[in-house]
Amino acid sequence: MKAPTPRVIFVRHGQTEWSKSGQHTSVTDIDLTPFGVKQMERTGHQLIGPENYQMIKPDSLKLVISSPRLRAQHTVKLLLQGLSEKQREAVSVDIDQNIREWEYGDYEGLLTKEIHALRHERGLDKDLAPGDKWNIWRDGCENGEEYLQVTERVDKVIQKIREIHRKALDNEEACDILVVGHGHILRCFAARWVNQPINTNPNYMLDAGGVGVLSYQHHNIDEPALYLAGAFTVPVEEEGADL
Repeated sequence: MKAPTPRVIFVRHGQTEWSKSGQHTSVTDIDLTPFGVKQMERTGHQLIGPENYQMIKPDSLKLVISSPRLRAQHTVKLLLQGLSEKQREAVSVDIDQNIREWEYGDYEGLLTKEIHALRHERGLDKDLAPGDKWNIWRDGCENGEEYLQVTERVDKVIQKIREIHRKALDNEEACDILVVGHGHILRCFAARWVNQPINTNPNYMLDAGGVGVLSYQHHNIDEPALYLAGAFTVPVEEEGADL
């Protein structure tokens, strides 16, 4: 039987006090709330394991790529806690600076409305069309990052994953990679996976604790695709064609 097409399952870290309040959080290293801990424990139970309803089978999970932030690494630990010690030891965990959150610079800890007020005070948006306001995709962040910097590092993560997936396809091996990161960077990651620029809003949504899936059409590494509803398919016995 042909091995399943390799996948990336990406997960935004669980709830934090700042994700709950809507404050922009990049370099501030805060942990999950008690709700966030329970949230990711339950997500891990539903997501990873040997049962039919669990999307990621332990033997297929080859690599975890995590942001270095505490909230992401704690999420990884919770997602994997249902594995046996032997299964956990078999999975490499790569702490990768390139999947850290978009750095917000002067906007760290601020609500969106506070960023708008700050930019107005500094006279930064005076040339925008009436009704137009700052958006991170086009304008970036003062003393933080702009989209070209983010694109460069996200593309490095994708290149690393593609090399692993290419070998898996060549060897007809199942290969799932789990990526744990943050709200903006994972939306950038999904957009770049399908070769979209990120200087305009890709119009993706990803709540704290949210799960998404990326893969390839037609079992072909050169046809990267967003796997719509990939985390919520019902397991069946009959094989179907990948159209």
